[in-house]
Amino acid sequence: MRSWTNATGHRDGLGDLVHPRQTDLILRRAQLPVTAGVLAEYAEWFWTVAWSRYGAPLRSSEVITSPVCHLTFEDGRRADGRRSVRYGITMPAAVVTTAWTGRFRVQLAGEGRVIGLRFRAGGLAALLGRELPSDRTLPADDLLPGSAGMLPAVLAEPDDLRRRDLIETWLVPQLPEPDRAFVTARDLVEWSVADSSVVRVEQIADRAGLSVRAVQRLFRQFVGVNPKWVLMRARLKDAAAALDSDPDADLADLAVRLGWYDQSHFVRDFRRFLGVTPGRYARDARVDPGPPEP
Repeated sequence: MRSWTNATGHRDGLGDLVHPRQTDLILRRAQLPVTAGVLAEYAEWFWTVAWSRYGAPLRSSEVITSPVCHLTFEDGRRADGRRSVRYGITMPAAVVTTAWTGRFRVQLAGEGRVIGLRFRAGGLAALLGRELPSDRTLPADDLLPGSAGMLPAVLAEPDDLRRRDLIETWLVPQLPEPDRAFVTARDLVEWSVADSSVVRVEQIADRAGLSVRAVQRLFRQFVGVNPKWVLMRARLKDAAAALDSDPDADLADLAVRLGWYDQSHFVRDFRRFLGVTPGRYARDARVDPGPPEP
């Protein structure tokens, strides 16, 4: 197993990590900027992916996720020509995926094409004015009425930029002015993820001038996961990045520096979310460091 890399092509603190052995399955992957100013308050970027695997064995694409939601417009067929089904939803479909707390796996076979909008932390809950549970994949029309009506036009458009523009034109008029509580939650998540020295919820509370309990309520209201989970996931990504750059790093020192009480708890969490122990990860990074960063 080679080390995990950023699915968006860069390391920016909130990017998802995708296993590089899966990148050979992708025929086209792109990231597109949000162009509407008000939408940029709620969403980070659009992304597209397409694949074709006829005559090839069934494979899975696996992603280590971030505390954000996605709106996707998808189509796909299995190798036998039947419609693809993802998490119980038959393609083609407009889909909302809420913050995912485990490794996100999608089986890639036949052919498929997706354009997605990656919301900022808390962005979709703020847009909807309601809390969203984690680990849900839902028909988008259940949350964003009109999504299913947009699906035919989005899928019929071959150009990614025009597909993005169609989605923005439909979505932007529905956006409220950003709520102050949402902006606070969003900025706290992004700061916590970007700063590897943030390892305790108390540090987030101090920055916000709130109690720990108030921070927990704020994260639950907008992000759908608790701040302790956000910190653990972010610091695990930092650990993976540290081992990518220095496979000989001292694991006990790395664990303490990134907020774990001891190495055994660090190893347990690393294996649970990345699928291997940090020692194995480091050995694989040392043997096969993978392609250089773009």
